Amino acid sequence: MSADHFLDRVHSLAAIEALDPAGYADLLEPPEQFDDAFWAAALERIDAFATRVMKIRLEHADDLPAPTRKVFAQTIVAYANNLPLLAERAQHVARGEAAERVVEAARATLALREAIRTPVLERIRSAASAAAPEADRRARDRKLDDKQRKQWSAMRRELEAVAEDPARVMAPLEQRLATHEELIDEPEPEREPTLAELIELD
Repeated sequence: MSADHFLDRVHSLAAIEALDPAGYADLLEPPEQFDDAFWAAALERIDAFATRVMKIRLEHADDLPAPTRKVFAQTIVAYANNLPLLAERAQHVARGEAAERVVEAARATLALREAIRTPVLERIRSAASAAAPEADRRARDRKLDDKQRKQWSAMRRELEAVAEDPARVMAPLEQRLATHEELIDEPEPEREPTLAELIELD
């Protein structure tokens, strides 16, 4: 089963409840070289899945108008760190039990999203950490010109930033690299030859 199919097959409450959140990360097959686009797409699929899950959870809430259910489903990810705001807005368009159902559905949906995302973020962190030393080596390579070394210096810094905050991959790479582009990693000082090496050269 592919990672995409793992999420795409979920179309009912029963399937949501049966889902193993760790399964998605386990099925991802990243390229050997660190690829921002691959990891960004993986996180975007989780957000799209959260939208579908919220829609499923609300589809039987007959006391909520269909357009209202649609709006809450489509904007669920925006409330990941602000459930009180969602609760407040739910109260504006629904009352009592209907508003409570929106909040309960959102809480369950966002908890599932976080459970699926967490192992993916850890894989991004590990992949970025593993890629940073090679970027560092190239940034300090005396055989490369300053322009190339600046590019690799920016990449090394960005990989280290991604290792600290893996969700950064969802922002455009060029935009992130631009915050580091004026910096350059200097090569290690050239080692002075030993007396034995100098004698050998003679």
